[in-house]
Amino acid sequence: MSAECPDMTTLGAPLSPGQPRLTRVCSIRAEIGPATEFDTSRGTGRALFPITGGEAVGADWRAKILPGGADFARRLADGTYEVEARYFLELEDGTILMVHNAGRMVPQADGSFHGRTRAELEVPAGPHAALGDMVLFGTALAPAGDDGNVFIELWHAEI
Repeated sequence: MSAECPDMTTLGAPLSPGQPRLTRVCSIRAEIGPATEFDTSRGTGRALFPITGGEAVGADWRAKILPGGADFARRLADGTYEVEARYFLELEDGTILMVHNAGRMVPQADGSFHGRTRAELEVPAGPHAALGDMVLFGTALAPAGDDGNVFIELWHAEI
């Protein structure tokens, strides 16, 4: 699978919009508490990672992560995790928004996990409403030896 996939014009489209341009929207450090995990009768595992706090930084805003969110994950036979996190951010101006971030975390040789996700921000009307209209992809890192933090970058795929 080293050959590049042909663009949509090979299927009859009049043109290809091309590769999306990604712009970093924010960086997040999510603090997580001890996981609750169990093996299921179907050969996978289930995990709940409570989100207890943290912070997020955008180009022109900062936020704290409110405690009470969680990442609900399924551990697959190959050691990867399918993740789905939901939590609230409180921006410095008091605006509350919700983050929904889902994807996959893959174990690395050094004991860390690297991930790719898709994300959505639910935002009230007002000065930050544009955040809710963005198509977002994420990168994630759970460092080896750091059970208390997950680091995330959200990227806007500009249309």
